[in-house]
Formats: sequence, structure tokens, C-alpha cells
Amino acid sequence: MLAGPDHHAMENNFYALEMLTAERLTEARLAARRRDLLAQARARRRPLRARLGVALIALGEWLRRDPRPVPQPA
Repeated sequence: MLAGPDHHAMENNFYALEMLTAERLTEARLAARRRDLLAQARARRRPLRARLGVALIALGEWLRRDPRPVPQPA
């Protein structure tokens, strides 16, 4: 019953589908790997809270500095 021309064509379709599926899966894995590498390569930023804290500390130290002595006119 399965030994007709339709069976052979159906068998080729399954083979082609299997090859296309394998190819797309490989492409998807490569794309995921690329995205992962890009994410790892990006510079890690400190959280806003930490950056703001450092900026406020620097500002406080700048404001607390002793003013430079200004020469007095004679």
C-alpha cells in the first residue's frame, strides 16, 4: 500500500522538512549565541543609585574645600 509514487514524494518531503528544521535550529542557536556574546561584551554600568551617591560625595567634598587665599590689595 505504501509502495506508490505518492509514498516516495512524501518521504522526500519529510527529508526536506527535517533538513530545513535542522538549518533553522542551527541559525537560531547562532543568533542566540551572538546575542549572549554582545550582552557579555557591553560595559557593566553601576546602578543609578550608586552613581548618584558617588556624584553627591564628590560634590560635597568639592563644596567643603578650603577656598584659595585671594591676594589682598596693598
